[in-house]
Amino acid sequence: MTALDDAPQLELLTTAHCQRLEEFERTNRAFFASRVSDRGDDYFTHFADRLAERVAENDAGQSLFFVLVAASGQIVGRVNISDIDKPPMTELGFRVDAGSQGRGIATRGVRAALEKARQRGVSSIAARAAVDNLASQRVLEHCGFTATGPADPPPGSDRTFKGYRILL
Repeated sequence: MTALDDAPQLELLTTAHCQRLEEFERTNRAFFASRVSDRGDDYFTHFADRLAERVAENDAGQSLFFVLVAASGQIVGRVNISDIDKPPMTELGFRVDAGSQGRGIATRGVRAALEKARQRGVSSIAARAAVDNLASQRVLEHCGFTATGPADPPPGSDRTFKGYRILL
C-alpha cells in the first residue's frame, strides 16, 4: 500500500459529519488559534446549527464545504470554498489537524477541492495565509495560487495576512 492509498478522502460536508467534525475542531482548537485566530466558545455552543447552515449552502450551490476523512473515519482536515455563487468573492480556506501536518494532506485536499470548484464553473478563487504561516503559504503555492499582496485578516484575528489568487 502506498501513502496515497491511505490518503484521506475529500467528502462534501453533510450533517452526518457533525460529531466527528466537532471533535476535530475541539481537539485542534489551540493549534488552529495559534495560526489564525480562536473561533471562541460561541462557535462550539452553536456548532450543529452552524454545520447545518454550511450544509444548506452546499445544497444551494452557494459554497463547497468539504472534510478530509482518514480510512479510520476520523476527520483530519477541512477545505472550504465559500461564495462560489458570488465571484470575485469566492474564497478558499483549509485546515489540517496538528498530528497530520507535513504529510501533503492539505495540498492533496486543496487540489481535489479546486477540481470540484472547476467542475462547478468557478473560474477564480482568493485565499489568504498569515505571513508567519509558511506551511499554508507553501500549500497555496504548490496548488498554483499566486501571491497578490497584503490581505485583510479574518474576523477576530490581529495577525498580518498575505493574499493569493488562482485562475482555474
